[in-house]
Amino acid sequence: MAQSALSAINADVDAAVRSLFSVSDYFVAEEGAAEYKVAYDERSASNFLKLLETLKGPDYSAQLYGEPESATLMVVKNPPPPPPQLRVRLSTPAFLFLLTLLSVLVTGYVVAVIFPQVAPGSSSLEMGVGFVAALGAVFAVRYLAQRYTARRGSFSFRSYYLPNVPIFIALPTMYFLPTFGAVSFPGSPPANKNKLFDFYLVGAVAMLAVALVVAFLGAGTSVVLTQAQVAALSSGNQTATIQANPSVLQAAAISLSQSLRVLGPVPAGGTLIFSPIDIAAWLGLLLAFFNLMPAALFDGGRMGRLALGERGGRVTTIVVGLFLLLTDLPDYWVVFLLVFLMAAFPVQGETLDSITQLSRSRKAVFALTVLVGLLCVPIPQTFATFPL
Repeated sequence: MAQSALSAINADVDAAVRSLFSVSDYFVAEEGAAEYKVAYDERSASNFLKLLETLKGPDYSAQLYGEPESATLMVVKNPPPPPPQLRVRLSTPAFLFLLTLLSVLVTGYVVAVIFPQVAPGSSSLEMGVGFVAALGAVFAVRYLAQRYTARRGSFSFRSYYLPNVPIFIALPTMYFLPTFGAVSFPGSPPANKNKLFDFYLVGAVAMLAVALVVAFLGAGTSVVLTQAQVAALSSGNQTATIQANPSVLQAAAISLSQSLRVLGPVPAGGTLIFSPIDIAAWLGLLLAFFNLMPAALFDGGRMGRLALGERGGRVTTIVVGLFLLLTDLPDYWVVFLLVFLMAAFPVQGETLDSITQLSRSRKAVFALTVLVGLLCVPIPQTFATFPL
C-alpha cells in the first residue's frame, strides 16, 4: 500500500504531509490522487497553510474536507497549464468595464460643464479630469487591494463591473451614479474561509479609505454660497443637479477640512455646493456602502455568508432590501432590484480547507463593517415616506 501511495505522489510530498498531520490511513484515489485520513485539531488550519506553501515547489495542490472527527486530506499533482490562446476576444468582464468607463467619462463631462455655472472661474477641464481621476482611484485601489490579497492567498479572481446609465434617470441619488460598483469572484478556491473573507474585506476597506481622502481634498474645491446666491441660481436650476446629501463620513471629512481652513464655513441660510471632485467622493462612499452591505453577491453579502452561514446570509439580504425600499423613497429602488436579481444567483464560496470555520475576530469585524457601511449612506431625508 505504501508503494502505491508513493507512486501516486512525490516521496517528499508524502513526507511533508506526515510531518504536519497525524495520518491514520491513506489510499490512492482516481487519477493518481492520494487521500489521507488525518486527525483534525487546533493546529490543522495553520498546518494546512504550511502544506500548501510546501506543495508549490513540486506543483501539487491539496484539499482538506469532511468533519473534524473524520477529516480527509487529498493531495494531487496539478495538471499542466493549457497552451496560450492566440485568439483575442472581448470577455464579459472587459465589456462591462468599458461600459462603466464610458459612463464615468460621460458623468465627468456633465458635472464639469455644470460646475463653472455655479463657481465662475473654475476650469471645466480640471474639474472633469479631477472627477474621473478621483473615481478611477477608488476603483483602482479596490482592484489592487484584492489582487494583492489574492496573490498572497495563491488564488485568482475576476471582477465584474456594474454600469449604470447616469444623468437620464430622474432620481436624485442616481443623477451622478455611473456604476453600482463591482462584484468579484475567485477564479480558484482560496485556502480557507479566513483568506476568502480577507479578500472581500480588504477591497471594500481600501475603497472606503480612498473615498475619504478624496472627500477631504475635494472639500477644498467646493464652493459656499450665500442664501441670496442660492436663490439667484436656483431659478435656473443649476444647483439642483450638483447638490447631494453627504453621508456621516463625508460630513466628518468636510468638518475636518473646515477646521483646518481648507474650506470656509457655511453662513446661515447658505449652501455648500459640491465640486465634481467632492461628487466623486460622494459616489465613492456610496459605492463603498454597496460593497459593504450584506446582500446577495456584493462583497458584504459574501462576508455575511461566511460569518453567519447560508441562512444568515439570506436574512441579511432581505433586511438590506427592505432598508433600501424604505430609505429616501424612491431613490434606491434600482439598487433594490439589482440586489433582488443578484440574490437569484448561487453564492460560490468553495475553499481548499472546508473544515476550518471563520475566526471569531473576523465575525466581529463583519459586524463592524455593517455599521461602517451605514455611515457611508447619504443621510436620508425620508424613511418610509416620513420626513426626518
